[in-house]
Amino acid sequence: QEKPAAFRVIDTHAGAGRYDLSGEEARRGGEWLTGIARVMQARFSENALPLVTPYLDIVRAFNPPGELTAYPGSPLIARALLRPQDRLAACEIEPNARKQLIDALRRDTQARVVDLDGWTALTAFVPPNERRGLVLIDPSFEEKDEFERLSEGFRSAFQRWPTGLYLLWYPIKSRR
Repeated sequence: QEKPAAFRVIDTHAGAGRYDLSGEEARRGGEWLTGIARVMQARFSENALPLVTPYLDIVRAFNPPGELTAYPGSPLIARALLRPQDRLAACEIEPNARKQLIDALRRDTQARVVDLDGWTALTAFVPPNERRGLVLIDPSFEEKDEFERLSEGFRSAFQRWPTGLYLLWYPIKSRR
């Protein structure tokens, strides 16, 4: 954001955009309790605090004061950080999640929800017209080959756009 030129955020597996932490799925999984709940309670050093404050402010904006009942997913976090000249392409093929994401970003001229498989998006959107940007690759990891697809997808995208920034997310499925 320090350079005035526009950038593009490409979220290949965007999800629903907003997650209800009081809902059944959040209670069943409970990952948020050892994730964002701990981060919101943490004390940060004076060096770290300025780095995490924008993120924490975005999370707080989706919640009543002093509460943590909702979590903004990656497309809403990215959207909150865009400047007027920047754009977001959020890819989601799961119909219910896509509908929720469309509702969350409705009438937003800087964000576009795309009904496109995230793996296909890597070749369709990379490199972006802006030539600057971030690619977030966060698949569901529901298929056995997702780690291999993540590796291959990144390799292919990086060959097409080696100056892009890439953020690859993977879950810790077990301690082993």
